Amino acid sequence: MSGPTGVVFDVSRACVDDGPGLRTVVFLKGCRLNCPWCQNPEGQSFAPEVAYDRKRCIGCRTCRQVCQRDCPFDHPPGEREPCAVGHLCSSVCPARAKRLVGATYDVGQLVEEVAGPASDASFFQGTGGGVTFSGGEPLAQPEFLFASCDAFAERGIHRAVETAGHWPVSLAPELARRVDLVLFTLTHVDEEKFRQATGATNRLLLQNLTTLLGAPVAVSVRLLVIPGLNDTPADARAIAGWLKEHPAPPKLTLVPFHRLATAKAELYGRPFAYADRPPVGAATLAQVASWFADAGIAAAPEG
Repeated sequence: MSGPTGVVFDVSRACVDDGPGLRTVVFLKGCRLNCPWCQNPEGQSFAPEVAYDRKRCIGCRTCRQVCQRDCPFDHPPGEREPCAVGHLCSSVCPARAKRLVGATYDVGQLVEEVAGPASDASFFQGTGGGVTFSGGEPLAQPEFLFASCDAFAERGIHRAVETAGHWPVSLAPELARRVDLVLFTLTHVDEEKFRQATGATNRLLLQNLTTLLGAPVAVSVRLLVIPGLNDTPADARAIAGWLKEHPAPPKLTLVPFHRLATAKAELYGRPFAYADRPPVGAATLAQVASWFADAGIAAAPEG
């Protein structure tokens, strides 16, 4: 492999909710936030890792023949020892109860898979689609992300990036220069609420969003509506007030919280912290949209 490399955990085709037209979404591993609502737990770690589906396990113990350690999936991820045998258990499991998630790509390999002769690149031109980088946090692998965007740009392919904004401010101008669309996920502008939920400050992500809103790049701000975090009139007023401080306040796309990640989180020994919160339905999104309208910000459910 030559040039920047990156760790990818999925390449999903014919997606319609990640930018205009039909999209191929490239999911990059690694995120420095620890959001309890995260819908892609397999994107949190930067390294390839083994997912373990206990329901598929047939008890054959073939994995023990190549690894006597037997990974302790009931331990928190930070307490697990690094794999010393190259995740061999995933390659020998006959029931696919253990499978390796995450692979290293160079830019050429990724472009070939997404836009090569055997790809669905023709759908990009026909639908106005392109490639979207998601995660994890794509900006956590900036060299690989930017080099890949440059390669897709050379082929005339529309580039979008989904981000939560938690990355060095120096990357914002580079991002704006290399992509056609930024899909920015926002949860709250209140620092204490954000800190209580994630253990981190939101100052960095708000600074990056401010920079992008003033940059020559299209920005779509998506508010993930989460029960108990940002689903009250007071929350809408606070978020709207912050957005209206900008010269051209963006329209909000409202994205409903759901609990589909609960089962996925179990595969990695990571409990889904918001498993007890109710999913958000259409009625709630309509109510939240009306609160934003009252506060002077246009908002509408996605889709």
